[in-house]
Amino acid sequence: MGKQDREIIAILKDVFQLNFVKPMKSDHHLRIWMIRMAFAVSVIVISMRGILGLTGHEITPDISLMSNTSITFFFTLLFLHINNEMEDTSIILFVLTWLSLILAVYV
Repeated sequence: MGKQDREIIAILKDVFQLNFVKPMKSDHHLRIWMIRMAFAVSVIVISMRGILGLTGHEITPDISLMSNTSITFFFTLLFLHINNEMEDTSIILFVLTWLSLILAVYV
């Protein structure tokens, strides 16, 4: 792994640590809080969509739009944060960008 890859992994560890973040303490904390809330909304909406699919209910276009929007919003915030914290781009960043686009389009 290159220097940039290790830097991205350190940023991701910082974002997904289980410590409490006070959003009004600094801009950095606010960005982390926003990413975590977008992740929570994405998990809730995807879970709701999965439960609806397993119980035989119809998944309407509104539910699909809601799940795709929440996933896209989460990954957009995450990549903006990573790009803000990093100096250079890396292969991991390109893979994560590709993964977010695939999830947003096909989920």
